[in-house]
Amino acid sequence: MRHQQLQALFSSLDELRNLVGRKVRYLNEDYEITDLLADEGILILSSRSDDVVQDDCYGRAHRMVPKQQRLRFRDNEGKPTAIWEEIIFLDGAL
Repeated sequence: MRHQQLQALFSSLDELRNLVGRKVRYLNEDYEITDLLADEGILILSSRSDDVVQDDCYGRAHRMVPKQQRLRFRDNEGKPTAIWEEIIFLDGAL
């Protein structure tokens, strides 16, 4: 993703929130952006094909949920991290 696109994306919280629901490829696997934790600078991707077992509060296998990736999308200074070079938007460019 180009520097100008990232600057526009980071210019407002609404622009970042618009990423939720977008389909992406990250490290050769397909994901959907399912959440954005703006205060922490974290983007949550959920797998579209792989599931993992989620434990309950006692550590017992409880249910199947999509595999997730929690990615830091900006550093402590608010600048974009390197993950933007590895994310490919499958439903069109920004």
